[in-house]
Amino acid sequence: MIGEMFNHASIVGKLGMLVSLGPVAVALLYAVKPSERRLALMRPLSLAALFGGLASFTSGIVSVMMGISATAQISPQTWRTMVLAGAETFVALFVAFASLTIAWLLVTLGMRRAA
Repeated sequence: MIGEMFNHASIVGKLGMLVSLGPVAVALLYAVKPSERRLALMRPLSLAALFGGLASFTSGIVSVMMGISATAQISPQTWRTMVLAGAETFVALFVAFASLTIAWLLVTLGMRRAA
């Protein structure tokens, strides 16, 4: 289901999700071979992932609202489509937060190895 929603995501949504994977890659490197440089890189990458997810979410909400405003008559089918589109806007946030969770758990493992 997440894969299907990814296919329906806009370019902004896909870029936001792609940015969210950066911290996971750096955290994996840190878990394997801890260094202060990699740890210092985690903070700005985490912020980029967070803001990328929020920007993707906001972009999706704007698109849904524009679609709602362009709809003259709301039928049950239109309502279902709007709800599905609204649900799809949350995918970028889910990917961003899940990626950050995984990344910081990997950082924790790296910190344990470094100690």
